[in-house]
Amino acid sequence: MLTATGLFLTLPFITRRVGDPDYWWHELTGQWIAQHGAFARHELYTYTVSGAPWTDHEYLSQLLYYGLNRIGGLATISIFFAAVVWAGFWLLLARVRLSAHSPWIAGAGLVLGAAAGFAVWGPRPQMFDFLFVSLELFWIDRFLRGRGRALYALPAVVLLWANLHGGFVFSFFFLGLAIAAVLVRWLWEGRRDHAQLIAARQLGLVAVASAVASLATPWGPSLFIYVWRTQFSSQLAGFVTEWQSPDFHMANMLAFEAMLLLVVIGFAWKRPRLLDVFFVIGSAVLALHALLFIPIFVAVATPVVIWQWSDVWEQLRDRWRATRIARRPYWLTEGLGMLLALALIGSVAFSAYTLQGQAASTRANYPVAAADWLASHSNVGTRVFNEYSWGGYLAYRFYPEPTRRVFIYGESELMGDTLLAKYSDIDQLHGDWSRLLDQFGVDYVVFPVDTRLVSALDASPNWHRAYSDSVAVIFTRASGAGPAQ
Repeated sequence: MLTATGLFLTLPFITRRVGDPDYWWHELTGQWIAQHGAFARHELYTYTVSGAPWTDHEYLSQLLYYGLNRIGGLATISIFFAAVVWAGFWLLLARVRLSAHSPWIAGAGLVLGAAAGFAVWGPRPQMFDFLFVSLELFWIDRFLRGRGRALYALPAVVLLWANLHGGFVFSFFFLGLAIAAVLVRWLWEGRRDHAQLIAARQLGLVAVASAVASLATPWGPSLFIYVWRTQFSSQLAGFVTEWQSPDFHMANMLAFEAMLLLVVIGFAWKRPRLLDVFFVIGSAVLALHALLFIPIFVAVATPVVIWQWSDVWEQLRDRWRATRIARRPYWLTEGLGMLLALALIGSVAFSAYTLQGQAASTRANYPVAAADWLASHSNVGTRVFNEYSWGGYLAYRFYPEPTRRVFIYGESELMGDTLLAKYSDIDQLHGDWSRLLDQFGVDYVVFPVDTRLVSALDASPNWHRAYSDSVAVIFTRASGAGPAQ
């Protein structure tokens, strides 16, 4: 009951509205694929990099977006991805049960893991990474404990994973760490345990088979090039929050910070397995590099924290029992049943309440009213300069209208570092930013209120504020102030 209560209490953390800026162009691309019966191999939505070759690594997720939206709207998408994350937590619990643990600590650890990823959970393809990493870690752990050979099915999982999201490369990351841990242990024990060497060889064969399976996508080896370029973009971390390191001054990072501290302290309290050390260090480096990877750390660290602190709990409980009569209160079973019922009812009710605010949330975070104004003023503008995170929404509203193609949107590798750098120069008013607007032929701007660019355009005689609301401002070129040719 305690563990089930913890599982249900994760629901308010992982059930989120559709709010990721990339959702809009993902769903639009899924619609395009379904209607054309083909993969999107070239850029579709901008006038800046129009027709550029596109490795659309998330095409299967995009089709899911489109299909789910047609079935039941945005709420259906939120529920589906909450179920994906929740399935990941069930797999974490299955891994926890491979070792002795306290149900009290298991329930609390699952809730802490859900809270640690609060800033990142949501209806987005990265949730498949959390699910499949949780499954892979469970299979690796069972395999190395000699409890099963389900790990041999990992190549089939990677085949699906590689067609859903580029995060499939994490499968090789954790297989590599597992092989390293096994080989280090083999060397440490004087090369006597041949079972360790056999296990490393089998893990290597699974990795090779998984690599072959990952090539069965529309993109083949170029998918790896896409992942590499995205990971090592020189511009992305400069203005995309999820690619920045976690800011521990933010309240939504406190649970992640607590989990990080607890797992480190736990290593001092209880001697860890080498495998757990390698996994925790590897995933912590990823999470500290970019908060986008915090769910990967949660998948790794949650079982480890539960195992570590279950020992502490058991020792405290034994000391308490030594000083008091060890008798279970008569009300404990009834009380735990009531707690489980309250957790279930409260979590479902809170999640439903969250999803009810979808329309208001969209209007508060995206230029909905501004797009309505543009739709009713079709003669305004031909080339827009838009805020980076709004590009997907504007494309969703107006594609394929030629005068409403966007300047930039959230597919950073497709946009390229050159365009990202120029966008940043305009956004931050670096150098001759107004000249860049002229060079791109920009004749209207859609940007958030209270930003530096809005203030600069208000002060410029070449721009006129044509529309504004509490979210967005639209500027058009002043009469006689056309862009330089």
